[in-house]
Amino acid sequence: MVKNQSIRTLLLMTAFCSLAVTLTASRAGAADDTLKRSAELREKTEKTSKDIDKYVAQLDKTEQVLSSVGQAEGKDLKKRYDSFSKEVRELEEDQKHATSDIDEMKATGAEYFTSWDASINQMSSPDLKQASSERRSKVMKDHDELTATLSDIGNQLQPFMSNLQDLKSFLGADLSPINAGKASDMIQKSQADALALKQKISGAQTTLRGFLSETTE
Repeated sequence: MVKNQSIRTLLLMTAFCSLAVTLTASRAGAADDTLKRSAELREKTEKTSKDIDKYVAQLDKTEQVLSSVGQAEGKDLKKRYDSFSKEVRELEEDQKHATSDIDEMKATGAEYFTSWDASINQMSSPDLKQASSERRSKVMKDHDELTATLSDIGNQLQPFMSNLQDLKSFLGADLSPINAGKASDMIQKSQADALALKQKISGAQTTLRGFLSETTE
């Protein structure tokens, strides 16, 4: 009888120790996963910021070359048109990278905040749980606002690119000073649209840098 009780006691202690080890390992795993997700989000955000900067720089080059096309005469017209075509292709590539970055940053953020929530649920201290929950809510709000702004800008890039492609096709079909003159209104509109787009992106770039600064505090 005594022996059976000792065996049961030993089994219960073993089970309890095993459960404690499992819970500890689970909490450590959740914390490690959250830390990993945090690093991934920062990496994606930094990449997004750099690629948007690159897009803006390429946009400047494209618009400068387009402006020179409208002022070209004779042999210079072909040379400037070729430069414009080249810059448009590069701008399109930069646009693809920027819009892809925005989508990846949004997805990575969702994974990070889900992991953070799981980590909070495993905390035993009410004070730490509350502090972490409040911090998570603040960072998630800022991230959601940032991705919404970037997504809005991303949606405007393709229509703008379509206008540039139209100009490229129009000029390419009849590369003559007369045709270039006919495109002057569209060229001016493109430049005005580019300026408005850059101003909007500038605000998003400031928000991006602020979010990066916030997540390292």
